Amino acid sequence: MPKNRGAPLLRRKEVLALLGCNEHASRASWSHDLGPCIVFDAWEHQWLPMGEAALGRYPLRTTGAHYNLEESRTNPRRGHTRWQAHVDLVAAGRSAKAIVPVANDPRAKPNKGAKGWRPIVVEGHVEQTSDQQVWFCTDKVVEFPRSGT
Repeated sequence: MPKNRGAPLLRRKEVLALLGCNEHASRASWSHDLGPCIVFDAWEHQWLPMGEAALGRYPLRTTGAHYNLEESRTNPRRGHTRWQAHVDLVAAGRSAKAIVPVANDPRAKPNKGAKGWRPIVVEGHVEQTSDQQVWFCTDKVVEFPRSGT
């Protein structure tokens, strides 16, 4: 995890504003189209480490429990449908970033809300496996400056 793990959490609205988005993001929005970039809400507890990076890769579309495309087709929910459309955009070449919410209860399925968002943005790229799973892979973690600094 980034060195600011103990830093105060922000509201999603604040994190998105730091990325240049001042539009309202509904609670059903799990991903956000900022024009040249798609920003995904990537839950802290669902990241898989790669090497020494705790935020190594994140599932965008899998055949497993998280962001399963077949599940989104058989049980459509607005957030999931929008997410999958955004995955299509980044798989076609649009750039991607991730913001990191911290779950109230990481064991709950589905998540029961966020305590807040880490004051970071994860810049990365998308990789697609031979079995059509899509992963967001971290290139760089950027910490937002603390207010007043």
